[in-house]
Amino acid sequence: MCSGLIKTLLSLLLYFTINYSSSLSTTLNVSMHSVNMMHILKWSLLQAPCSNVNYSVQFQGEYELYNLNGTWVDAFDCQEISENRCDLTHDLASNSDYSIRIKTNCDGQKSWTQLPATFNRRETVLLVPKMMMNVDGDPIQVDFNTTLHDLNVMLKVWKEGAELNASIHVIRAYPYHFSIAAHRGKEKMCFKAEALLEAINKSCSIDTQCVIIPKQTSDYMKLVMVSIAVAIAVTVAFILGWLSTHLGPQIKQIICHQENIPNVLLDDWTTRTPILCTDVSLEPIDPLLLLLSAEHQCTTVQFGGNKLDQ
Repeated sequence: MCSGLIKTLLSLLLYFTINYSSSLSTTLNVSMHSVNMMHILKWSLLQAPCSNVNYSVQFQGEYELYNLNGTWVDAFDCQEISENRCDLTHDLASNSDYSIRIKTNCDGQKSWTQLPATFNRRETVLLVPKMMMNVDGDPIQVDFNTTLHDLNVMLKVWKEGAELNASIHVIRAYPYHFSIAAHRGKEKMCFKAEALLEAINKSCSIDTQCVIIPKQTSDYMKLVMVSIAVAIAVTVAFILGWLSTHLGPQIKQIICHQENIPNVLLDDWTTRTPILCTDVSLEPIDPLLLLLSAEHQCTTVQFGGNKLDQ
């Protein structure tokens, strides 16, 4: 009985040592977010007056707990980081129940906060892959859009109303792509898939999609259509060439119409003799105000019976 009591006291002491510190607040609100086998540990930032704070993450699986005497392993990419998130995708590599804790270092003072419950990667949320079909070509192309690389996709294909005679195809490699011979006509083809992640033995179903596979144009009809298109292009080129050769001048005259030069621009300005106005010295000089008309450059002024051109 005493040994059991001692173990209980030691466990409580270890718990309070890890989760509480006299100088630091350890309420970091730790949580695990796991989607499509990507495991991200998140926590709130420390609310304490620290000039320098960083975080280090450790984990302990069943192997470390039972075979390595409870050893804790440092998360490789999450030591002394300032961010409040840690990617543990590659660290939690087995289907074990992992204990995870965070060490907070505030100006040299340390405290520990542990994830409230153990985490197992089997708890990850699988997102249903998106199924996409291309029915225009031959064969039909079926693709599955997902970030997972270790899926087994079982694709089921049948004619509408004949699901009992469906064919099943297994797609194992990434990217998840499959080609299937087309059954073209008026009948609908139905596709349904199930994605299985063997690592954690977890699966999800993809909803059934039924589509009409349109009939394709035969190779002969394609050749005829191409020939017609080429013939039309050659005919149009010939017509344009003939028009440019025989009707080029007329078209040019219509587009670039020439106007006659105005008569005023045809006058021989260089043959005209310019009228020069020179200064005339008058003696005696009398105070006289000469008004020059704005319409004439030269006027006649009479002084005592004499006329001077000015």
